[in-house]
Amino acid sequence: MANPRQRNKAKSSRTQKPSLNAKRRMHQKLRKAPPLKGPEVLQEKWDKKKTVFQNYAALGLLPSIPVSKGASTSRSQRVKLPEVPAEAEAQNVKVGFGRIIRDEEGNVIDIIIDEDEEKQEEEQIEVDEEKELEPVEAKTEVVKRLEELAASAAPVKRHSSMSERTWLQQLVDKYGDDTERMARDRKLNVWQKTEGEIKRMIKKAGGVQMLRK
Repeated sequence: MANPRQRNKAKSSRTQKPSLNAKRRMHQKLRKAPPLKGPEVLQEKWDKKKTVFQNYAALGLLPSIPVSKGASTSRSQRVKLPEVPAEAEAQNVKVGFGRIIRDEEGNVIDIIIDEDEEKQEEEQIEVDEEKELEPVEAKTEVVKRLEELAASAAPVKRHSSMSERTWLQQLVDKYGDDTERMARDRKLNVWQKTEGEIKRMIKKAGGVQMLRK
């Protein structure tokens, strides 16, 4: 006959709780930063004790875009960013948006809305077309090495699977280059691919001429 104390002990949830060492190991795993996935250049220079924002600032990967005064104080204290003056902020109002002017107490005094939005948009497009983006010099060694990696990168060639190629050959044999009729064929187009998807698949397979061989 079983001892009542042993029976109660088996039913108790205390025996199912993890030990102190197990809890400590779990907390260490939670505190451990996830591994950085990226080029070796970033992995070597990445500081695990810093935040992502601080690492980007130290490596010179932050964009040189002025941040308005309304930015969070926590980030502005850690990393100093250029501030936008009030006059420049008033001039750079986006098309389709307005600017609310408030007094010192926060009350709305005026709302500025540009009426000539279409003219501004056309002028902005013309200015953007005339402007030529000048290459920006890399400020840090990390950025230089990343630019070298990006310049030497080659596009990855995609290949069609055998089943996909066989299916495309059946469509091409029946319809030629008429992708619209291919998409409407209920019997052959069992996966209900759209016309655009079929075009991309044929292009990936090498074109209609390659599929006819």
